[in-house]
Amino acid sequence: MDDTHKTIPVFSGSLVETQKLKQDLEAAGIEVMVKNFDATASLTGFANITRATMQLSILDTEIENARPIVERFKKRFNL
Repeated sequence: MDDTHKTIPVFSGSLVETQKLKQDLEAAGIEVMVKNFDATASLTGFANITRATMQLSILDTEIENARPIVERFKKRFNL
């Protein structure tokens, strides 16, 4: 990812949900960064008890392109 732009979180959810949305965004040519909160919690010695264990972020320059894809995804899966 380009270091001159900010990243913006666009979705948090389960591993399965985030992987599917990641595929949808990448198919549209949008680069995605994934943060795994379970892995982070495990490394620091804390258990993560929340459902939303993964987070997808994109470059701020891609927000307009990503927004309809994210909204369509959320609507399709009632999220």
